[in-house]
Amino acid sequence: MNETSDSANRANGPDEQTIEVPPMEQMYEQWFLEYASYVILERAVPAIEDGLKPVQRRILHAMHLIDDGRYNKVANIVGQTMQYHPHGDASITEAIVAIGQKELLIDTQGNWGDLRTGDSAAAARYIEARLAPFGKEILYSPQITTWQLSYDGRKKEPRTLPVKFPLLLAQGVEGIAVGLATKILPHNFIELVEAAIALLNGEPVSLFPDFSTGGFADCTHYHAGKRGGKVRVRARIAVQDQHTLAITQIPYGTTTTSLIDSILKAHEKGKIKIKNVVDNTAENIEILISLLPGQLPETVIDALYLFTDCEVSYAPNACVIQDEKPVFITVHELLAYTVARTTDLLEQELLLEQQALKEKLFFARLEKIFIENRIYREIEGCTTWEELLKTIAHHLQPYDFYRPIVEEDLIRLTEIKIKRISQYDSLRAQETLAQFQTHLARTTHHLQHLKDYTIAWYSGLLQKYGKGRERKTILTSFDPIEPHAVVVKDYRLYVNRKEGFIGYGLKGEECVEACSDIDDVIAVCKDGKYVITKIADKLFIGKDIIYVSIYDKKDNKRVYQLIYVDGATGIAFAKRFQVLAVTRDKTYDLTLGTPGSRVAYLSTHPNGAAETVIVLLSPISRTAKKKFEFNFADLSIKGRAAKGNILTKHAIYKVQRKGQSRATLGKVELWYDAATGQITPPGQGKLLGFFGPTDKLLLVFQDGYYLVAAFSFQPPPGHITLIEPLSDTHLLSVVYYNCVHQNYFVKRFRVDIRALDKRYNLFLSESDACIVKLVTAAATPKLQLHYLVDPNGNEERSIIYDLEKVAVKTIKAKGTLLSKYRITRVDVWNA
Repeated sequence: MNETSDSANRANGPDEQTIEVPPMEQMYEQWFLEYASYVILERAVPAIEDGLKPVQRRILHAMHLIDDGRYNKVANIVGQTMQYHPHGDASITEAIVAIGQKELLIDTQGNWGDLRTGDSAAAARYIEARLAPFGKEILYSPQITTWQLSYDGRKKEPRTLPVKFPLLLAQGVEGIAVGLATKILPHNFIELVEAAIALLNGEPVSLFPDFSTGGFADCTHYHAGKRGGKVRVRARIAVQDQHTLAITQIPYGTTTTSLIDSILKAHEKGKIKIKNVVDNTAENIEILISLLPGQLPETVIDALYLFTDCEVSYAPNACVIQDEKPVFITVHELLAYTVARTTDLLEQELLLEQQALKEKLFFARLEKIFIENRIYREIEGCTTWEELLKTIAHHLQPYDFYRPIVEEDLIRLTEIKIKRISQYDSLRAQETLAQFQTHLARTTHHLQHLKDYTIAWYSGLLQKYGKGRERKTILTSFDPIEPHAVVVKDYRLYVNRKEGFIGYGLKGEECVEACSDIDDVIAVCKDGKYVITKIADKLFIGKDIIYVSIYDKKDNKRVYQLIYVDGATGIAFAKRFQVLAVTRDKTYDLTLGTPGSRVAYLSTHPNGAAETVIVLLSPISRTAKKKFEFNFADLSIKGRAAKGNILTKHAIYKVQRKGQSRATLGKVELWYDAATGQITPPGQGKLLGFFGPTDKLLLVFQDGYYLVAAFSFQPPPGHITLIEPLSDTHLLSVVYYNCVHQNYFVKRFRVDIRALDKRYNLFLSESDACIVKLVTAAATPKLQLHYLVDPNGNEERSIIYDLEKVAVKTIKAKGTLLSKYRITRVDVWNA
């Protein structure tokens, strides 16, 4: 009991203080802030002063300490760095490899990996590195470096290195911290130096990224590296021939392996169609892509940019540490800061050099006076050290120096060796003084003209290290690529009208048209409701579908003609409208929305042509006129929500189409994409021309037939050899290979323009073993024939063959033998 009371008294005594424990939320908040600050300041974000993260700075400091001009094992460098960096060897090794792969600050030896292919570097014990001359020149100046203790207090390390170059802009950086990220893209060495010089001269500068992997870059929205900017980078893709594409440069941040993987994935998903991909990368990048027959290389290139890593985007975010806190700046501001800091560092170095030269000049004069005036003899009789120093000081009083003489100077004079005094050469000493004075005058001049000196210093960097560092990335602007224009339409859209299902998985149902898996579909039901939705394998729309088609939101010429009966009043309305701005998967109503409303007639035309219809009324309707015509051209084109004009108040039995009036929106522009075999939106593929309602198309197929079709015709799947507007006197010239006779033949005939959609066989019969080699509708065609002169095929020649000398006959004619020699290739001759 007494012990308890004593304990209580001690706890509550006047000399004891109660410890207050903060709430758990407050402790967690403090710990999180400390951790976030550490990650931001000490790991992820570079300092604005030298453009380095702490691990990079410590690596370069350790390399400087052990530098003897020879290569050091990276494992040894890692060990030296661990004295300053409180993390494992793996992170240090990774940082060293990243610095070495940039080929700027350190020279490397061994297998350091390949950024292009993604191959990793060899183990640290196998590869070597040393400081590059450029690194030595711009990184170090110990006398003007601010030092701090290392993490364990045993060593000194630089707070920041005195870097005299926009290193951060040259190398680029990427880092992710707590709630913060930085991404500065690399820039060209030569352009950075030239921009720094221009900045010193007061000239405007502009900087854009440059990547070691080359390629093309669209920096239209770069915005000087600010947050919210965007840079698009594309691979360099060349057309090697009509069947092969070659990728010779890849986008920054990708590898040949990741790029090929993205191409194969796009192929598996049906976004692109190719034969195969081969990686021939060795010293230079070469990825060969084999195309399928009939594909346009340009269309495949657009698809590669759209659906694979052949195009990547980067969002720059220039974040750096300044005054112990993160700041967001532009690359121009970063360059201006670096140039100003470089000027300041050069000034400090010049001041140190000036001071050192003054000291050298001071002691050289002091030594000259001491020896030439034989002051050393005056001290022979001195008995004490103080007397000796006073004697020397007394004899030096008549002379003027740039600073007062101190005791250390006198002691230094007494340390001159007798041998040096006995061999003293006054003439050489005078020359040395002159050299010091000249050097001092030059240094003083540099200090007085600091801007010119900085410009000259940058020019020296450019001259010494600029060779071989020319821009690799070509700056350009990219035209937008529409997915629907390049995606392969290898699906078919099917519809089950009665049950109300659509999709590309409904095989066996009614086929509507070719499509891709990224298309949108518009579907209208009997009750007047319609929806626009993304195509799927199987999708329920609503029962009694009366219209379904691929929907193109950019098609502003398509016009719909509608007659519907209102369910409440029984009145029939007619209207013309367009479907432009819509919300996907939202149900719209083309009628007044009353129960029992139904669509009596619906048609559409891609160029706004108005139709004439015959309206048949119900036999029991109370009107004598049970049939009348109605021309939609009498209606103006309005929005889909318009009520429409009253067509009749009597019950409608049936509406029939009579004819088509002229197009009300002018002629439509048609383009053909050979890769997809489809009529495409404007700007995609080959321009066929401008077509009106009566214009027709001529199509010749590789399968050996031709047909004439309306311009709204969608070609069936297959290789189209020729597609163009039909003329009244269309003349075709066909070169084909007869497999039985093993020779090339040519024939000319006029196209039969009377029947639409009728297939005309180009050969005598469909069973002929013939292959179409060339088709042309040129008025005065000429061919270039390549043939072998001797049977062994050792000599190839070519001649120009004028097709006008071939008689025009019927399509059933066999044709004329082209040559008795063995023909290897036939081309259209373009003089």
